[in-house]
Amino acid sequence: MSRILTRFPQGFHWGAGTSAHQVEGGNRGNDWWRFEQQPGAIRGGARSGDACRHWERFDQDFARARGYGHTMHRLSLEWSRIEPARGRHDAAAIAHYHEVFASLRRHGLTPLVTLHHFTNPLWIADSGGWEARATLDRFDEFVRFCAREFGGEVDWWCTVNEPEVGAFRAYSEGVWPPGRRDDGRALGVMANLLEAHGRACRILHDEDRADADGDGRAAVVGFAKHLPQFVPDRPWFIPDVLRANLEDRVFNTAVLHAAASGDIALSIPGAAAVNRHVPELEKSLDYIGLNYYTRWRVRMFARIPHVARRGAPLNDLGWEVWPAGLGEAARRAAGTGAPVLVTEHGLADAADALRPRALVESLLGLGRAIEAGTPVIGYLHWSLMDNFEWAEGYEGRFGLEHVDFDDPARPRTPRRSAGILTRIARANAIDEDLAREVGANTGG
Repeated sequence: MSRILTRFPQGFHWGAGTSAHQVEGGNRGNDWWRFEQQPGAIRGGARSGDACRHWERFDQDFARARGYGHTMHRLSLEWSRIEPARGRHDAAAIAHYHEVFASLRRHGLTPLVTLHHFTNPLWIADSGGWEARATLDRFDEFVRFCAREFGGEVDWWCTVNEPEVGAFRAYSEGVWPPGRRDDGRALGVMANLLEAHGRACRILHDEDRADADGDGRAAVVGFAKHLPQFVPDRPWFIPDVLRANLEDRVFNTAVLHAAASGDIALSIPGAAAVNRHVPELEKSLDYIGLNYYTRWRVRMFARIPHVARRGAPLNDLGWEVWPAGLGEAARRAAGTGAPVLVTEHGLADAADALRPRALVESLLGLGRAIEAGTPVIGYLHWSLMDNFEWAEGYEGRFGLEHVDFDDPARPRTPRRSAGILTRIARANAIDEDLAREVGANTGG
């Protein structure tokens, strides 16, 4: 019998994730759809269009996920479908999501539901988006509606996905809607999204009183934090060191600290700082969602400030493949005092050439972190299937399943990695034979 290299805790959650706009298709009611119509906004001129047609094929997709040994599935509710105009709720969309939750239940998949995954209804975007304080009140209303409408089917909630990424990509880099380039606005939006999480956490605990899975907890609430490592590309060059430290402080430290303390303290040289205490944000994590993909080597005075280590394996988007980083990131996330749920992890690899080994090495590192005392409760791969990858269009293929976007039917084909994760999930462990099969480095 093959020797077990790492064993995961009993009750560990295994699964994958999706988000509504990236997979459902056919939605023209949000700011991302409008942004996609602008020439040059999306790589290759792509548009979400029919995406994966998951809106129609969700039951088949969930059946396959269960066949892969998954026990949890992360998805999002599309605000613009449920509430296409302020205060007007679409009965057909609401009924659809009830069918989605019924399907998940039939297939034995616990839903982890994200309430804000980057997209905004057009009526929100046209009223100032997340720069406007009124949007926090509108989001409160949406959260309260979802808690009351779907609380009997959902216990696990993710309020906001990557507030730091959404803010900087849209308001600092200007490559996501609304396409602004203003660091001060980025900090303000980031602060509002963090506050929105705290307020949503309190609402969900107040309004969702139904224990859907019978474990004694009616609402388990967190948010998803993108947690890359920032390291100076030239450790001997002080400006690189200073920039790496600054970016880490704003992007990582401040966000993790805010969710534990309630204190939002965001600053960038040359931009208006944000400092405020949000009582609802303090100790607002029943779990911390960890999204991890890569580490960023930082260069000052460079046209491209984030680079990969020279000679390192790269994914299809040019990001460094750094399996050791998942365990490191989990340890850091646990510093919030909350258990860690890996809500996204993977790599863009259309050929599935690097993913098998990287997946096993990453999970071995995560296992070592758990053995050392890091409270990790689950792993959800990004993503179940190839999807519309925001500004990268259809170039970033993260799926356990290949999707043929040239075929109107959008057929799915499992990649080798899907089978590897299946073996790990079913065994709740990684053994020597599997590590050898993928050529994994099993050292610490």
